[in-house]
Amino acid sequence: MDTYAELTEALARIRAAATQTAVWPGVKDFSARFGYSHLFALDLTRLAGGISEAMLHSDTPNVVGAFDRELTAEQHPVIRACMEAPQTFLVSEVRDAPAQKGAPWTKFLADVVRTGEGLVVPVYLGGQPFAAANFGGAKPDTSPLTRALLQVVAHAAVDRTIELRDGRPAAVNMLSAREAQCLRQVAIGRPDAEVGQLLGISPRTVRFHVDSAKAKLGVSTRIQAVAKALRERIIAV
Repeated sequence: MDTYAELTEALARIRAAATQTAVWPGVKDFSARFGYSHLFALDLTRLAGGISEAMLHSDTPNVVGAFDRELTAEQHPVIRACMEAPQTFLVSEVRDAPAQKGAPWTKFLADVVRTGEGLVVPVYLGGQPFAAANFGGAKPDTSPLTRALLQVVAHAAVDRTIELRDGRPAAVNMLSAREAQCLRQVAIGRPDAEVGQLLGISPRTVRFHVDSAKAKLGVSTRIQAVAKALRERIIAV
């Protein structure tokens, strides 16, 4: 089975989940093919009640409780980074900064993230931080394509979890920053190769982002996607 067929299967599994806990195994199974073995997800709008209150999924819930007893979310630089930008980033970019060496928050990282790597996927809604997923692995794939794929499943999982928790969709048409960038360039009239060169990604990755945007917008063609995104002010040209 190829990557995109597996992505389609993972998304179908997420959307078919009948309970909140049933959402995340599909995400974990899909991320495992890229070397990720740990998963943690937060609702960033509920951080006032502590990480335990904000938790959507955690492979190490006991660590979450311990963190809340000693620190606040504001003291966690990875969480602060999620609140500042919608782009994916690596935990090592924060963890290995000289100012963070031996910082109290690092002892609450999962072992595989502390000694290996973590890929953080912020989920934004209406330009505001909404949720985040942290994928951890010993030596995982952190390429642009893998980041894009995990963005898609993270967005879908957050949306389905909130829908099951609150009885309503979390966010219709929740495009990632990269999806919106690619769709805007398509709206301007640039071909995939030119968009890829402009954004520093391959034409194949551009096509993937545009196809993902089409799926989230509930349309079947690029023209329909651009028209709907412009009409609903998701993008501007």
